Amino acid sequence: MALFERLGIVTNIWTQCMEDGDRFEVLARQFGDEGFKDMEVREGDYLRNSEFGSLIGEIEAAMERYTDEEWKAICDAIWNGNQDLGVTAGDNALFARVSVFVELARTLTLSYAMSHSWLGAPEDLEADNQQIIRAKKLAYLLCPANARLRIVGLAPTGGKIDSQAAVANVKRYRSLLPNCPMVFAVENSRQPATFTLDLAVQGGALLTYDEANTYRDDGTTVNPPEAFWGAVKMENLTSVHFKQKTANGVLSQVGDGYVDFAAIGKRLAAEDYRGDLLLENTPTDQPLEDAIASREYLSKLL
Repeated sequence: MALFERLGIVTNIWTQCMEDGDRFEVLARQFGDEGFKDMEVREGDYLRNSEFGSLIGEIEAAMERYTDEEWKAICDAIWNGNQDLGVTAGDNALFARVSVFVELARTLTLSYAMSHSWLGAPEDLEADNQQIIRAKKLAYLLCPANARLRIVGLAPTGGKIDSQAAVANVKRYRSLLPNCPMVFAVENSRQPATFTLDLAVQGGALLTYDEANTYRDDGTTVNPPEAFWGAVKMENLTSVHFKQKTANGVLSQVGDGYVDFAAIGKRLAAEDYRGDLLLENTPTDQPLEDAIASREYLSKLL
């Protein structure tokens, strides 16, 4: 399969549709049927305010009723199609709903992503640990065979980045919930991609790279893309996000702009990149049409 033919999506491109009442599960099925198999479930109000977000909230409440080992066993049983999930009678209805979603998701590869203040020391260490553990448990439930949790950095407490604390955070996050194996990743956001890459490597995490995030509105860069591509190794990458930025902001379809997608594609192809490729366009009321047009544009570049 050609590189750009295996594009997936980040689910925040569904924001407008979900706010208009479209169901997460229906959108997942539609995009999966069109070949967008990799989906990063992105945390946000659009998700939490939906019917699917309510289900996630119930799942998170249920986590507290089971040990870490019991949670892993439940997730594995659901994906193995077992009838006896080992849940309490009061949770039977909830996990029956989860099982219905899992049947839909079997043809997909779902990961989970959220914003998190990881670039400085936490104010409350235990609360910080518990937030990551809940996220890891959800990521494992979404795809036990290929679980992945990605975090993108919010401003740390006090607004000052502490590199040593950030690396320590990543190491600590990786150590949490050891019985549920998964990829742990961070994404370059406002900080230079080379800086985030260095923190990720020191902490033993992988990187999700979004080249559009390196561009300011006027087309200047936080750091030159060439500096990043000169520093990164393919084994340090788990995901590459695709969106286009111009002076008008992030576009609803990938097209011409600041980001040189042809150069990115050639680098990834030449280095035999094996991670996923995810579209993250600005949301509209026609995200599937936008995604298909974006895939066609990118495919023609190579």
